[in-house]
Amino acid sequence: MDLVNTVTVGSLLHDIGKVLHRGSNLDSRAHSISGMDWLKKFTDDQDILDCIRFHHHQDIKDANLRKDSAAYVVYLADNISSGIDRREIEGQTLTGFDKKRLQESVYNLLNNSNRQDVYPVAAIKETIDYPAEKYNYETANSYNKIIFAITEGLRGITFEPEYINSLLELTEAYLSYIPSSTYQGEVSDISLFDHSKVTAAVAACMVLYLQSHDRNDFKAELFTHRQKFYKENAFCLFACDISGIQQFIYTISSKGALKGLRSRSFYLEVLLENLVDEILGAVFLSRANLLYTGGGHAYILLPNTVEAKEQAVGAVVNTNRKLREHFEARLYIAYGMQDCSAGELMAKTDDSEAYANIFRSVATRISELKLRRYSADELRQLNDSAVDDLGRECGICGQSGKLEECADGMICQNCAAFADIANLLIKQDAVFAVLKEEIASRALPLFSAQGDHLYLYTLTADRVRDLLKTSGDKVVRIYSKNTYRTGFSLATKLWMGDYAVRNQAGDLKTFFELAVSSQGIGRIGVLRADVDNMGAAFVNGFIREQDKDNKYRYLTLSRTAALSRSLSIFFKYYLNDLLLHGEKSILAAADYRNLVVVYAGGDDLFIVGAWNECLAAALDIRRAFARYTGNALTISAGFAVFDQAYPIARMAAETAELEDDAKQYVHSSGSKNAISLFGRELHNGKLTSQHTYDWAAFESKVLGEKYALLAKLFEAAQDDYGNSFLYNILALLREAENTINLARLAYTLARREPSKSASEEVKKIYGEFARSIYSWALEDEDRRQLITAIIIYTYAKREKKEAEISG
Repeated sequence: MDLVNTVTVGSLLHDIGKVLHRGSNLDSRAHSISGMDWLKKFTDDQDILDCIRFHHHQDIKDANLRKDSAAYVVYLADNISSGIDRREIEGQTLTGFDKKRLQESVYNLLNNSNRQDVYPVAAIKETIDYPAEKYNYETANSYNKIIFAITEGLRGITFEPEYINSLLELTEAYLSYIPSSTYQGEVSDISLFDHSKVTAAVAACMVLYLQSHDRNDFKAELFTHRQKFYKENAFCLFACDISGIQQFIYTISSKGALKGLRSRSFYLEVLLENLVDEILGAVFLSRANLLYTGGGHAYILLPNTVEAKEQAVGAVVNTNRKLREHFEARLYIAYGMQDCSAGELMAKTDDSEAYANIFRSVATRISELKLRRYSADELRQLNDSAVDDLGRECGICGQSGKLEECADGMICQNCAAFADIANLLIKQDAVFAVLKEEIASRALPLFSAQGDHLYLYTLTADRVRDLLKTSGDKVVRIYSKNTYRTGFSLATKLWMGDYAVRNQAGDLKTFFELAVSSQGIGRIGVLRADVDNMGAAFVNGFIREQDKDNKYRYLTLSRTAALSRSLSIFFKYYLNDLLLHGEKSILAAADYRNLVVVYAGGDDLFIVGAWNECLAAALDIRRAFARYTGNALTISAGFAVFDQAYPIARMAAETAELEDDAKQYVHSSGSKNAISLFGRELHNGKLTSQHTYDWAAFESKVLGEKYALLAKLFEAAQDDYGNSFLYNILALLREAENTINLARLAYTLARREPSKSASEEVKKIYGEFARSIYSWALEDEDRRQLITAIIIYTYAKREKKEAEISG
C-alpha cells in the first residue's frame, strides 16, 4: 500500500508552500513550486514531490507524468476538499488574495451566527487563543516561526507508514490556526490543517476504491473524466458508538472510587481509539481518515469497497465478542455506514439534503442495531459466563469471574488492572503502549481487528524507548497524552482532559481529601455538563436559514470535521489549563482547582472535587466556552453536593438528572443554556428541580446580587450573624408557596438589627440587607433565587462538622 502512504503524505504537505509564501523573505514563488523545493530537504521521493508540485489544474494539465501518478489523486482530492471547505462570502464580491488574512472562527457561521472573529497565526498551545474581531499585527514573522518549527519537527520523522500519524500530529500542531485560503471572496474558516487532512482522507479512499476495480489510469479517471467520478459512490461514512458507558464507569463500590472512575473512563477512551486504529490499519488507512472521536462515538471515512466495509464490521463484531468475554453485557459497540459520492460530501448535488442524509442514515442504522444487540448464540454465550465456584463477587464491580485475592479483598483481574494504572495516569510522562504479548502480570485488555488479544500498559517514555529498541515486534502502537512524540514510530497523540489534583505524596486526592479542601462544609461537588443540541449542530448547524439563494452553501464535511476537532480540543485539552488557572470569583480564589476530571469527551465532561471550587469551575468553563464559540453553542450542567461516602452510582445518576433538568429548562432568553443545582425537591406534590437557572441569571442574580449581599453583611459584621439567622430566613422562604408570613419575616429581621454601638457601616449594610430580603421575599423568582443563594452561602460558612441543611 505504498501508494496510499504516498498520497497521504503528499496531501498533508501539498500546501506547505503557502506558509513559505506568507512569511517574511522565505519564498515568494508559487506555493506549489516553493513547497516542492522546500520538501526536497526531507525526501527525494519523486512521487511525493510531484504531489506537491502538480496539485493545481494549470500545472498538471501539461505535466509529463505517468498515467498512474499519485499527483492526479492529490490533485482531485484537493479539488474535492476545496469544494468541500471553501464557499464564497454571502453578500460580498471581493476578489484577490491577501496573505495577511487571518483564519476565521468555524463558529462564525454556526447556528445562523454572523460573527467575523479571527485567530492570530500561532501553534496550538496549552492556553486558549480566543478568536476576536480583529488582531492588528504583522503576520509574516509568525509564519516564519511556524515554518521553522515544522522544519525541526520533520527532522525527527521519516515519510514511512509507521510515522504517518506523527506527520499528521505535527501538521495539526502548527497549521491549525492558519487559513487554508486567503482569497478575499471566500470564507476563511477552514484551517490549512483541516483542509490538508480532509484532502489526505479523500485521496487515500480514492486510491483504494479505484484499485479495487483495477482502474489504475488515474489521469483518465481523475483528470479527464473527473466530472463522472464526482457522481460515483466511491466513499463510505462509517460510525461506531459505545453503549453501556454510564453503567461501566459508575457502577462500582465507593472504596477507591475516584481512581476507579478515572481509570475506567480512560480505558473506554483508549478502547475506542484502538478500535479505530485497528479498523484503519486493516484497510491500510491512517488517522487522517478519522473524522471524529469522542464521547464514545467515532466517524471514519472509508473507501466504498467490499474489503474495507467487511474489515470495519468484522473489527466491531470481534471486539464485541471479546467485550462479552471480559465484561459480560456491560459494554456493546454499535455501528452504521452509508455509501456516498464526492458530490454529496461537497453538498453539490441536486438533492439539497444529500449531505445531511448521510449522517442521518448512519445514525438510524446505529439505533436499529442497538435495539437488537445480540443473536441467540451470543445470548447463550452471555448465559454461560464463568461464575466463581464459591459464589464470590468482585468487591468493586460485582463481576463473579476471574477473581483474585488482594489487600482490598476479592476483586476481578480487570479491576486490579484499573487500580494499578490509576496513579500512573496523572503522571505527565505517561505513555500508553499496546502490545501483542504480556510484559507484566496485569494489563488492560484490548483487541485486534481479528479478535486477538492485545495488552494495554501505562509506561514511562524511557521504558517505551527501550521496548522499541529491544522488542519492537511486540509493539502494536503507542499513545501519548497531549504531547507530540514525533520521535516515536507507531505513536499517536491523544487529547486528554487529565487534570487531577494530587496530595503531598503525589497520589490522586481521595474523595475525603477533596471534601476536606472545600470551603466551609466538608463535601464534594459533582459537575456534569454537555453541549446543547450537539447532534443537530453537526447535521444542520451550518444551514443558513436566512439565505434565500443557497442555504446549504456552508454545510460541508470540512466544517463538520473542523467543528468536532475544535470541540474535542476544548474539552480534552484546553480544559486542563482552565482548571489549573481558575479565575478569582465569589466562590473561590484565583488558583488551581482542587478537582479531578473523571471524564472529558468531545462535547461533555464529568468533574468532581471540593464543592465550592467545582461550582466555580463550572462558571469558568461556561464563560470560556461562550467566548471560544462566540456564543454559537451553549452548555447545560448539573451540579450537586454530596458526602464523600455517598454511593458513586447515585452521585452520577442524580447529577445526570439535574443535567437533564437544565436541558429541559425554558427561560426568558430561550431554553437550555442552564445549570441545575443540588437535587430535586418535593414541591406542590411533585419532585422538581427548584434550583435551575439560565447561566446569566445564576451569575448575575443568584451570585452577583443575592449571594453578594449576604457576603457583604457577614463580612462587615465580622461573622456576628451566625448561620442560624440565615436558617430561620430560609425556613420562612421555603414555607411560602403562594404567600409568605410577612409578620414573621419582619420580626426575624427586626430582632437582629445592629445594636446602637455597631458601626454606621454595619447599620447601613444591614438596612440594605433587610429591605432587599423583604422585597425579594414578595416575588416568586427573587425568592427562589434567594433560597439558592442562602444554601450556597451557608455551605460556604458552615463548619465541616455541621450536618447538611434539611431538604
